[in-house]
Amino acid sequence: MKLFKYFIPVVLLSLIASVSTAQLDRSTPPEAGPAPKIQFDNPPSFTLDNGLEVIVVENHELPVVHFQLTVDADPLREGDAKGYVAAAGNLLRNGTENKTKSEIDQEVDFIGADLYTYQNGIYASGLKKHAGRILDLMAEVTMQPVFPKEELDKYKKNQISNLAAGKTDPSQISQRVARRLRYGNHPYGELQTEATIEEITREKCMEYHQTYYKPNISYLVMMGDIRQEEAREMAEKYYGDWQQGEVPEHQYDFPQTNSGRKVALVNKDDAVQSVISITYPVKLRPGDDDAIPARLTNNILGGGVFSGYLMQNLREDKGYTYGARSQLNSDPLVGYFRAGAQVGTEVTDSAIHEFLYEMDRIRTEPVEKEHLKMAKSAMTGSFARSLEDSRTMARYALNTKRYDLPDDYYATYLQKAEQVSQDKVQKTARKYVRPDQATVLVVGNKEKVQDKIARFADKEEVALYTRQGEPVREAAAVPEGMTAQKVIENSIQAMGGRENLSRVKDIQETASVSMGPRTIVIKTYREKPNKMAIQTMMNGSVVQEQVFDGEKGHVTAMGQTQELSGKQLETIEFQARMHKFLRYDELGVKLSLEGTETVEGKTAYKVKVTNPDGVVRYDFYDVDSGLKVKTKQTVTSPQGERTSTQTFSDYREVKGVKFPFRRDVSGMRSMTVKVDSIQVNEGIEGSVFQ
Repeated sequence: MKLFKYFIPVVLLSLIASVSTAQLDRSTPPEAGPAPKIQFDNPPSFTLDNGLEVIVVENHELPVVHFQLTVDADPLREGDAKGYVAAAGNLLRNGTENKTKSEIDQEVDFIGADLYTYQNGIYASGLKKHAGRILDLMAEVTMQPVFPKEELDKYKKNQISNLAAGKTDPSQISQRVARRLRYGNHPYGELQTEATIEEITREKCMEYHQTYYKPNISYLVMMGDIRQEEAREMAEKYYGDWQQGEVPEHQYDFPQTNSGRKVALVNKDDAVQSVISITYPVKLRPGDDDAIPARLTNNILGGGVFSGYLMQNLREDKGYTYGARSQLNSDPLVGYFRAGAQVGTEVTDSAIHEFLYEMDRIRTEPVEKEHLKMAKSAMTGSFARSLEDSRTMARYALNTKRYDLPDDYYATYLQKAEQVSQDKVQKTARKYVRPDQATVLVVGNKEKVQDKIARFADKEEVALYTRQGEPVREAAAVPEGMTAQKVIENSIQAMGGRENLSRVKDIQETASVSMGPRTIVIKTYREKPNKMAIQTMMNGSVVQEQVFDGEKGHVTAMGQTQELSGKQLETIEFQARMHKFLRYDELGVKLSLEGTETVEGKTAYKVKVTNPDGVVRYDFYDVDSGLKVKTKQTVTSPQGERTSTQTFSDYREVKGVKFPFRRDVSGMRSMTVKVDSIQVNEGIEGSVFQ
């Protein structure tokens, strides 16, 4: 009998019977029928002499085969090189002892196959007639990867780019910090940073592969148009020579849970919304007696179903968000609970109150019968759809072996779900839904939400964290005698000194911004005392240009030119002045030292800068280096007030003067501006400012 062969027909017949309405009384909901039983046998398996366990899932409806290799290694602490385990897995197919990445790509494309590698796993598929070539390639990348340096460098660059893109995204910040707070010192809590990515080396990838990629801790699922006899023959042929070996095992303490509810906040000055994440670790392993009731309980609370408590309350009733959901995930080491949503800043505390209310309600009030029925129906549909993906079927077969599940675990999955009672839902919720032990994490505007959300913490205190999940150091007191002007003078000295800065007559800067598949190039020209031109280019063509020639200014975009006058002309004239900080007093700029704040985990002086036209911004200067690390300004627009911030980093010296080669911009639109080159005193053609 073929795995899952009869599942879809049985479910369809069940659904057809339930919706047949020709002679039905629509005033009375039909009684739910019995849960469909999935008819499939436990797939056969065998073990090669080297310890590789092979699982065969036959399905002869199409002449297609799928192969999935899983290396079941324990997670390990990667430390300063966090990310090298994932790099090793992702780069397996990027070059072997006999083939380059290009040659592998060509061979895969030629036979119309798929071949993917990822952390501790490989997946391949294609037509049955190419099964041997696919497995040959798969075995080669499994056993003979060389991790070419050039491919590793590309991978690292891409990872750093992804990190940069998420640096200002509140949802990604929330996901990273929530993981750090939830898991603590467990390997699951380690975060990849630009610094750890830079520490990934070819040698580390090779070492991990040589240590952990062993057949005696691995599973090979062979699925599709393949019989057990030929599967054994092919597994022996292509993986029989894979050498087994001792593999280190690692054990870790379960993450510490809160003794009471904790409230954490990551400040994002420009945020007009807050990302709420309520989370904590749970002891829930795949196949536990509570696993199916826990999934059903979470569906009722907010597991992606529109009828969930959270969605109905926060979206339908209160209108706080487009979506409020929860997750209750099992894991062989550490499972987790998470509930969250993105809400307006002004309703952050109200939304948290409703989250905690619904989490408490599912613990203290029996779920209504009709709601329980809807949740079971949604689970049936979701389970049915999941079986349409061959990789899901392979995963179920693998899970049965990997986690030592009963042979009929998935065959009776829906029957077990159907047996879950109202009382069982409540008992499960009391065990796994724990608002009293949760960490309530908010990524948002500290000034507007901190005081309001403190009441949800047991001690009515809000713990501040950086975007890397590290506690924010308490801002140091301003030293006696320190003034705003002294902060500026220290910054001037840190940049290269007043003399070197005064020698700068012109600057040409070329920078780039990645926006999805496109790259925008920004060229900035400045000439003393107050000439400026900014060209925004795409595909080599100028799409926008701002120019000030010392007296007149204009903006050109979409082929149209607008001459600047009045307030706009005054603004660009002031912006065009080079190194204004060298003579703030002459320009009528007022300075005020407002204390210190923590910026990116470091203490910085906060200086209020008021321009002659009354426009105010705040500049932040690192106490240790003296360099400007951030600027913040509130802008009024037709859409209301918004805060715009820029952070400055990667300072490099050019002709005795330090310039930031990276600017992270946050506000109406978030982006990372990377400076490709800066030229000083090279001379600029006069036509640039025309």
